[in-house]
Amino acid sequence: MKMRILDRYILSNHIGPYFFSLAIITFVFVMDFIIRYLDQFIGKGVSFLTVIEFFTLSLGHMFALIIPMAVMPATLMAFGQLSSDNEVTAMRSSGVSLYRMIAPVLAATAVLTVALIFYFNILLPESNHRLANLMIDIGHKKPTLQIKENIFSDALAGYTILVREKNDKTGEIKGVQIFELKGQVPKAIIAAGGRMTYRDSDKVLRFELDDGEIHEMPDPANVETYRRTQFKHFTLNIQDTERTLRRSERTHRNDREMTIGMMREKIVEYEATSATTRAHMNQVALDHFIAVLERAIPEARALAPNASPAPPASESDRTQEVPRIAAEAEQIRQILETETYALDSNLRQISRYGVEIHKKYAIPFSCIIFVLLGAPLAIRSGRRGMTISIGFSILSFLVYYIFLNGGEKLADRRLMNPWLAMWLGNIFFLAVALIFISRTNREFAAIDWKRLNLLKRRRRAYS
Repeated sequence: MKMRILDRYILSNHIGPYFFSLAIITFVFVMDFIIRYLDQFIGKGVSFLTVIEFFTLSLGHMFALIIPMAVMPATLMAFGQLSSDNEVTAMRSSGVSLYRMIAPVLAATAVLTVALIFYFNILLPESNHRLANLMIDIGHKKPTLQIKENIFSDALAGYTILVREKNDKTGEIKGVQIFELKGQVPKAIIAAGGRMTYRDSDKVLRFELDDGEIHEMPDPANVETYRRTQFKHFTLNIQDTERTLRRSERTHRNDREMTIGMMREKIVEYEATSATTRAHMNQVALDHFIAVLERAIPEARALAPNASPAPPASESDRTQEVPRIAAEAEQIRQILETETYALDSNLRQISRYGVEIHKKYAIPFSCIIFVLLGAPLAIRSGRRGMTISIGFSILSFLVYYIFLNGGEKLADRRLMNPWLAMWLGNIFFLAVALIFISRTNREFAAIDWKRLNLLKRRRRAYS
């Protein structure tokens, strides 16, 4: 009963710091969200309800990082407060070990870890999928704002536009290239400069171009139909049909929009494709090798199944055979090179899906490691635990992110095994945590031994 009361007391000291850390980190993420997307929403005229929907869906991937990140500062603040109030010393003097102090927090964190695994596997993929669909729909709304400097833009249906310089305040543009792909005759319009304006009354994007050319070829098969028209002033009106937000449903999902089951099915498909590709490469190489032997060594025809003996070839025939063999060898090389590229692409996809599968387990498990790391560090630092919690938490997140992001890039390039790439940060921090726990526990044992000797001396003095 006493231990249950102690467990509840230790857990109650973590609730406040955890929600405080959760609120602070969430505030930082929300401010980053506002800075990143506010101008885009205002410029596109997105409705308030759509902004709320976008923000709600964005919380999905935010909380995937916020929830584990809040564990470390909460553990540091909670155990730091217990240590500064000498409650850790009191519990230790009552026979409560360091492992027993951490046990209730560790059990609660284990429950949180399991819940996060389900969250990463079920809720997060669907949230990412809906967010991706909404981002695409918002991107198609008022696509004129997507025309940026030195970037080809195909936001307007039937047009590809490149602008070298653009002044958003005056609408002036320079180095304009417009490729009109719709209609019977594709056109290429090139101009030194001009002005781009949007008329909201009739939903038309107007290009007023100066000093340019129009290139057309009505019949692509006949070069003689090519014509070039020079102009001093030319006006092009493009109907902005995507002014309003249109909802669409994208069926394709990338790796971050899939559950573990979906990704494992994809891995099985890519593994089957890779096996077929390898078998085809081996067969092509073997067939070519046998063909070369048949031409070079007449006796080698026996290696080919169901092959009839060939008459001996003359010297001139052998001389003519050399270029043919070289051409066939080059053709086989190109086939094998193409197949090798396809095989490497399949293996990269397998590795990418493997990374996402292990990530769904590795990040939730980091909560347990942050507790194991934060508790002994806060107890050892004592009264300084409150002051170092923020700095050490930021440092820990930075190092963990480097492990996570760096490992993901290495695994995507097939330079590291996917499970090692995602679990390397956990392994590193777990090793550091075990070292801290071991040293802290030894210090506690030494303190108790001195205290026990002091009590024995006092008893002898009074006896």
